[in-house]
Amino acid sequence: MSWEIQLENKEQAYVQFHEVVVSCSEANLEISRGGSKESYCGPDQPETRIFKKNVLISLQTFTKKCIVARISFVYSRIGFSLETAATHVPTEEKVKFVAKLTDPSSLNLECRISFGSNDEKKLSTTTFTVERSFQYPGKYMVGTTCVIIGTQDDFHAEFLDLYVESALSAEKLKMFHKQWSSTYPSPDEFVFYHKYYFPVSYTFMVDDDIISTYQTQATFNKTKFLSNGSEEVKFELNSKTQKLVGPGIHNITLLLQNNVSSVTYATPITFEEEIKSFNIMTKQYVGILPNSFVISVTVSQGAPVDLSVEIKSTRTNLPVWKTSKFCQRDCLLMAIEATVPQPGIYQVVATAKNNKSSSKLSRSFEAIPQIYDVYITSRRCNFSDYYRDVYVFVRGDLGDFVMNLTIEDSSQIVNLAISKSEYEHKDLPNLPFDVKPYKLVKQRSLFFDAGSKPVTVVIANTKQSFRFVGSVPMSFTYSCLHSVRIRDGKVGGGLEDPLKFVEEFVLNADLIFNCVRNAFFLDYKWRVYRVTSKIDIPKTGDEVQLQTNSVQPELVVKPDVLLPGLYVINIAVNLTSYHTFSVITKVNGYALIEIPKRKLNFVIKGGDVVQAGTNTTILRFEASIDFNQYDKNINRDWFCAVTEKDLPLNAKIGKIQRKGSCFDWQTLWVTGDDVMEISMNKLIRSENYYVRLIVSGEHYDAAFADQKIIFTSNPVPVVSLRCWLNCGKLFSPHLPIILQIVCDNCSRHSWVLSLKSGRQLNLCQNRRFCKLGRSLLNVIDTSSNVTGTGYNIDGEMASVTLFLTPPSSPSGVGCRATPEIGIAEVTKFNMTCTSFGKDQTSLKYSFFVKERDQKFLLQHGYDSSVNDVILTSEQLPSFVTIVVQICGSRLSCYERNFSVFLTENHQAGNKLKAGFFNAFWSNDLQKIAKCTLPVPISPTKILTESEKRKIFEEVAKYPLVTLDSVKQVADVLSHLTKDFDVTSLKLQNVVRIMDRTEGFALKLKREGDDDIIRSIAASSLTVTSNLIEASKETSFKIKETSRMTRLGRALMTSLVPGEEAVTFETKFIKGRFLKLNNDVINPLRGNSSLVRLPNIQALSDEVINVEIFTYNTTSVDFSTNKHKVDLVTSVTLATGWENQIPISYEEAENQTVGFDLPAQPSKENIVTRVQSNCDVTHCHSKATGSALLDLAMPRRRTSHSIIRIHVENMDLKIQNCKLSLETTNKSPFKLNKTFHEKESSYSWLVPVMSLPVAENEFNLTIQVDLGEGYYRKGSLIDLTYSSFMLECLHWDVDAKDWSESSCKVHQNIETGLVDCECDLTQDTNDNKRRKREKKIVPTLYASTLVVLPNKIDQSQLSWNLWEHFQDNPVIISFLFVLYSIYALLLVWARYKDKDAEKKGLFIEVDDNSPDHQHRYYVTIYTGSRLHAGNTAAVRMRLLGKRKTSNAHVIQRENGNILTTGSVQSFLVTTPQSLGDVRAVKMWRNDGGSSPKWYLERMVVRDLETSECWFFMCGKWFSEVDVEYTFPVATIDQLQISTNLFLIKLENHFKDRHVWYSVFGMRPWQHDVMTRVERVSTCSLFIFMVMITSMMFHGHSYALDGNVLTVGHYYFKWSHIVVGIESALMCFPGPFFISLMFRHAKRRKMNKNSNPDNNPQNTQTTRGQQEPTTSLVRSHDVKNMRKSPEKKSIKVDQNRKKNGQHISDDKDRPSTSKDISSLVHTQRQTFPGKVKIENETKQQNNRRNLRDLKMNKKFPTSRGEREEATTSYPVKRDVAKTSSPAKKMTSSEMRPSARPPLSATEAQQELTIAEIDPNTLDPLAIVHFSIYVAWFYIFAVMVTSTVICVMYGMTYGLETCRDWLVSFVSAFIETVIILESLKVVLIAYFSVINNPIHDLRDWIPPLPPSVRPRSYVNRGATAKKQKKEKLTNPIYRAPTRERTNRKRNTQEDIEMQIIKKRVSP
Repeated sequence: MSWEIQLENKEQAYVQFHEVVVSCSEANLEISRGGSKESYCGPDQPETRIFKKNVLISLQTFTKKCIVARISFVYSRIGFSLETAATHVPTEEKVKFVAKLTDPSSLNLECRISFGSNDEKKLSTTTFTVERSFQYPGKYMVGTTCVIIGTQDDFHAEFLDLYVESALSAEKLKMFHKQWSSTYPSPDEFVFYHKYYFPVSYTFMVDDDIISTYQTQATFNKTKFLSNGSEEVKFELNSKTQKLVGPGIHNITLLLQNNVSSVTYATPITFEEEIKSFNIMTKQYVGILPNSFVISVTVSQGAPVDLSVEIKSTRTNLPVWKTSKFCQRDCLLMAIEATVPQPGIYQVVATAKNNKSSSKLSRSFEAIPQIYDVYITSRRCNFSDYYRDVYVFVRGDLGDFVMNLTIEDSSQIVNLAISKSEYEHKDLPNLPFDVKPYKLVKQRSLFFDAGSKPVTVVIANTKQSFRFVGSVPMSFTYSCLHSVRIRDGKVGGGLEDPLKFVEEFVLNADLIFNCVRNAFFLDYKWRVYRVTSKIDIPKTGDEVQLQTNSVQPELVVKPDVLLPGLYVINIAVNLTSYHTFSVITKVNGYALIEIPKRKLNFVIKGGDVVQAGTNTTILRFEASIDFNQYDKNINRDWFCAVTEKDLPLNAKIGKIQRKGSCFDWQTLWVTGDDVMEISMNKLIRSENYYVRLIVSGEHYDAAFADQKIIFTSNPVPVVSLRCWLNCGKLFSPHLPIILQIVCDNCSRHSWVLSLKSGRQLNLCQNRRFCKLGRSLLNVIDTSSNVTGTGYNIDGEMASVTLFLTPPSSPSGVGCRATPEIGIAEVTKFNMTCTSFGKDQTSLKYSFFVKERDQKFLLQHGYDSSVNDVILTSEQLPSFVTIVVQICGSRLSCYERNFSVFLTENHQAGNKLKAGFFNAFWSNDLQKIAKCTLPVPISPTKILTESEKRKIFEEVAKYPLVTLDSVKQVADVLSHLTKDFDVTSLKLQNVVRIMDRTEGFALKLKREGDDDIIRSIAASSLTVTSNLIEASKETSFKIKETSRMTRLGRALMTSLVPGEEAVTFETKFIKGRFLKLNNDVINPLRGNSSLVRLPNIQALSDEVINVEIFTYNTTSVDFSTNKHKVDLVTSVTLATGWENQIPISYEEAENQTVGFDLPAQPSKENIVTRVQSNCDVTHCHSKATGSALLDLAMPRRRTSHSIIRIHVENMDLKIQNCKLSLETTNKSPFKLNKTFHEKESSYSWLVPVMSLPVAENEFNLTIQVDLGEGYYRKGSLIDLTYSSFMLECLHWDVDAKDWSESSCKVHQNIETGLVDCECDLTQDTNDNKRRKREKKIVPTLYASTLVVLPNKIDQSQLSWNLWEHFQDNPVIISFLFVLYSIYALLLVWARYKDKDAEKKGLFIEVDDNSPDHQHRYYVTIYTGSRLHAGNTAAVRMRLLGKRKTSNAHVIQRENGNILTTGSVQSFLVTTPQSLGDVRAVKMWRNDGGSSPKWYLERMVVRDLETSECWFFMCGKWFSEVDVEYTFPVATIDQLQISTNLFLIKLENHFKDRHVWYSVFGMRPWQHDVMTRVERVSTCSLFIFMVMITSMMFHGHSYALDGNVLTVGHYYFKWSHIVVGIESALMCFPGPFFISLMFRHAKRRKMNKNSNPDNNPQNTQTTRGQQEPTTSLVRSHDVKNMRKSPEKKSIKVDQNRKKNGQHISDDKDRPSTSKDISSLVHTQRQTFPGKVKIENETKQQNNRRNLRDLKMNKKFPTSRGEREEATTSYPVKRDVAKTSSPAKKMTSSEMRPSARPPLSATEAQQELTIAEIDPNTLDPLAIVHFSIYVAWFYIFAVMVTSTVICVMYGMTYGLETCRDWLVSFVSAFIETVIILESLKVVLIAYFSVINNPIHDLRDWIPPLPPSVRPRSYVNRGATAKKQKKEKLTNPIYRAPTRERTNRKRNTQEDIEMQIIKKRVSP
């Protein structure tokens, strides 16, 4: 028997024994503790004991017999802890002690805390807090003592050592040092005094070099402390130390510190050395103000030196300049800049002294104007045998000089006077310096041969001369190379303010060519010169050797290569001949840059605040430092402190500082390695630890990063933060931040974003990864942070916080394009950005053209503008978006977007192609990109194949040095490989370019480049996709799928697990990329996914990268000789983030991938008849059906034939379904399959190899057991079936072919659908090798789907139609009704066609006077609104510029002329011309049943002058006898988009809508397409829909759940779907038949002549009339050319100049006469007109239309129209017409090519003259096409009838009823939707394509002859009419007037003028 008392940490056991009765002969009581034992028995009794360790009390027996013993004891466990915040504390500061007593209930304890001898305090409670301060420093032992009251038992519960130290400060210490006086290099001591404090350690440093370290005595001197004694500290400075630092003044730093405080004492000390070897030097001749000269002072020995320099004039002996300079040390050479005000002789006096010695010297010199620099150049390119200017730039003092300029052997003396300090220069060549301080001297000279011509410049003053030598290059011949500039964003000949770069910079050359020649090549050479100021001319000795390739068009210089300073960049370009290899021309470009001192950007990995617990043993710290291989001497120093304020800013101080150290009495410095590890047991106890990394290096400013460690007393998960993207100390706002919580035992995670405002946002709940997108980054300020927390299964948590610091992005930049509207492929756009901010000279601008979701790089660099960009778009007109990315650095970028509007143009290629040649020969990738971007989306073929190959050649050899150039190469290739036969380039050449761009993109990638890397990948994916499409070799395509995988990986850098997949799509390839891990649900597991990857998270605990590509084999054929594949899918799985590795074969061995078929096959109906066998008690029903299957297919081992039975009605009580398959020749072969479950479909997988080899046709029998239900005789159940063959394959790399192994046909249990399932990883030898090498390669899968044809089961056919009609009358009855309706409509349509031919096209008003011979043809459009027509009397008057017509009645009361939607033309005559018609007045009475009238618009046509005026009315005549005035419409009113569209839409509905036009067509439209033809076209569509819906009925996807029941009828959604499918499929046929009817030529007899005598007149174009007068559009009239053979009609120049209209007086030229000659008008009844024969009218009308489109001017006023028309040559004889007009380009023909109208022109009235638009049909086809159309109609009708009857026999009655619903839905959808949508789209695109006034929408065709009626007695009739007009009130004008215009408009003012002029 034993009792064990186990104690926790800081616990003790109090054991009190009451009774121990044990016989010593039988047993004893044993107490064991540690290694000792005590035994007790008999009278020996144990005492009360206190145990501090575990104790075992046991009874040890000596016999096997039973013994009697009695043991009684009581024990108590007492825990006591004593804690304080720190073990080192300052004096006189209160220290808090916390004492805790646990489990004291069983004992009566009294506890005390002691702080040393005779200093204790009683503790009264179990938890007690004591505050105590200590006056004296030293070591104190603090402990507790507890006593059990009433006993002598006591014990110490806890004790600790407390170190009290003096708090050091400068005020308390009162530090000073002994006066120092030392002679170098004698030994001496530095004596330092301060008040006595304890403890103190000293570190003595001279100029940051530690000389010695001294620590105070170990014991505390209390007497000295109380007496405020002083402490003396001596530091020895021996000769060796002094020689080490040298003579002069040095900085002494003394660090006094202990564990609680530190103080620094700094003072200078001087090591004096006697001055020896003192000397001064200056030039004999120096310059004068404003220039300076240098006085050199040397002191070979001695320091420090107090130097004073004074310059005196020898003439006055007065000082003119003086200065002083104190040199502390290193005084060997001192340069002092001095100036003198004017020429003369001066003396410089210098005095050098210190405490040991003094020296004085003087020198004399003379001040005279100097010449400092001369630069010789010429004006760009020079050629021999021409006079050329030689430019000499001179910088010197103000004064007069004589310059001797020698060019070759010719010398010339020039007087040179420098009178200003700065000059203004204009139009200078590019120069390597700031030209303002230079004076320019030009000298014209003649050179007789080519080469480098020497130029010598000698400039002299009265005392000295200056000689400079240069050269001027002369070319052999004229050079196309004009100049070169560096794209640095600067404009001008000289260098202005420098560009400032803190990162790498990229400069590229921009060559300007005057012409294009092929016989030369270019050489580039970059040089860099370091200069002291921007006015200095770079010298050869200043050149800096570059470590990069300097012989290419682009220069990349990392700032670490160049020391901080000012540099001139030079690019020299040589134009070299191919033939002679001699340099033809050499040009130079310059740029000025400045490299400032840099600061490293780094962070400590893991987060800024990290939480750790007691389970953390080692803290590991690592930094991400952004520097490159050129950086030298990068120093890292790690420091650790318990408070943030103790962290050092100076690494050297931190290495010796101990205050606040994490390691007790040690320094803050930990290590200088890349990584720091700290063991937790080495740290002093603290709640917080602070770690700082200070990084410094050569040419870098010191920088630091901090990390805070929060330590908890409990165990917590080990959590750190890992950043994957945008991880710099300053994040980039244009990239997302991706973070990950790294925790091995965390089961849950949370994220919180804290903003400065105090707002907190919960993010990415329960995800290890969190992504902060741009929307969140935009709201982040300097005080924002993100915190990630990890929770383990025990509920313990730990957090990590990352502080987010946004960079200062460039601001104040605005961008715009000029012009904002232009013509595609013609207009040159300039995109310019203007910076309004300060100090933003080094901004980088990248201009992109955005097309869909991709951006294509036009130009990049420091130029803030890109000029002469010619754009186009796939759809015109449209907006094109320009994106400008503005970057101050790689991590501070933002974007500006703006758009330009492009209109259509057909004159393509000229301007666009012109830029290519400049880009070719300059080898300028940016120009190539700028010219190439519009090529692939252009509607015209701009470049030839050879030019495209040239682009590829230039791109192939262009050196890739930056990611921007890689991006441009990828963009150019993506454009040129689109719609381009790349096979002519040899695919391997393009592949090599792609390999190079891909390699460079990975090589050049840095932090912050992820955005452009993704853009490069997107463009490269497009290129690879185009290559795959172009290739004919499957092996090549398979190889390129690996590239697709590699490029797709770059698109995933900004993805996190759980985020929506990124997609990439072209016409034939779809890519999907996503990341998965165990935190998210696998989206690829569901049945809705096209590719299914089940249990993918089980493959790895890391992030899994999934790439899926699906290839459309209709465009990209992956078939081989053995296998034809229908769908190819590429799947790639890899783990990791940055360095991804493929999933191993072992991990993926049991995993499969499933993918759907390319298209699920359609379904066919099967007739299944039900038979019910019933007796008295019950019934049993079965349904049986059969179908004929054709299983002719390739027989392979893994192929399966799938037979799928679909149950359309799920209400059936199906017990089982039995399928049987047997051959048609009654062979013994038979296969059976029984399904016992009730399902919506049954899929039977039949292995192909199990079928007989020689058999292809099989009978499928279906037997469905319907249970005990009863069905009437002849009942059918709705079943459908489908059959297809499926084979699943994967790509075998070893066999280089598709393989059937590892793949199988799989049936989804849940859905019943059949798909393919393959092993996830194919274990081929090649895959093993590549995966050993960790190469990620895709696995390719494919399927072969053969849809088996559905045949009509002949066994179901019964040609006894009457019997079939009795069983199923639907089909035959429907056909009978259909044919009957068609016959009736044909009769009605033929009647309407004949009636239209008989009716006249115009109405002559009754009140036309016989004496009036001037004819006006008025066409009135009544609106189509409800009740728009009227029955009242309507009158009208025409208001002309000269006269107003009489009132004419166009409709009498109760008339039916102006009906709703009608278009009526009226012939109105007047005595003479009214002039330009300016308005029309109309009014009505209230007669008839419907007097209201809606007038939509009208046209007035002057038949004598062939002019038209248009009126936009849109007015209800709602009031009686109110005169409505309608002014003539302006151009703006006619060309309003809404008006154009509505008018076009109305005309198209009445002519183009096949169904509506049968009843609503206008009278003259029967000549375009007769009603008979329209009715037949509608019938064609009905029969096509009938047969199509019959064939496809049941083929659509089963959507049986969507059933709409209305009474006894039900409608399935599948019926509607079939109808829609049928309508869409049948729509093109009738559409093209209607086009054939419209454009076919007709044989038509000429009514005005004998057809026998005019055989040429028997063939006319469909839709043509034979008008008397023809019209031309307004935009065509302006294109008339003046004939050189005829004189123009004179116009009043003064009135024309003043903008007035030409008056319509007698001097007006006879326009009607000229125009009638022009258009060959036939007017036999009017004298003075020219008679033209009909047989030439159409031919000449076409030619004249082309001729009229040639002119540039747009006539908007009548005078201008007369000038335009009358100047055209009068063709009075057909035989004497002019030569054919020049062939016009499409852009010249189209009206959109004309320039926009001015505001004045737009407001002027529109008058149209000349050619009728209805007379021409440019798309006429042969007459025989009419017979083809009719044959097609009747053939379809007969074929459809026969096939429908056959299908009706196989379908049942119910199925035919369902089919009828599908047919009706197709019919309704076509009539209401499809045809209407067709009309709307045609009208819309007609307006968009040609948004101007179209005459065909306004002017109906004229009849062959328009003439007034004949009168027997003209005079009597005229008198009678005149009397009636005076007496009949119908002609009386109303007293009130209403207008539909605003009173204050220009039209109203003009109308008032007209009224005054025409009023009597």
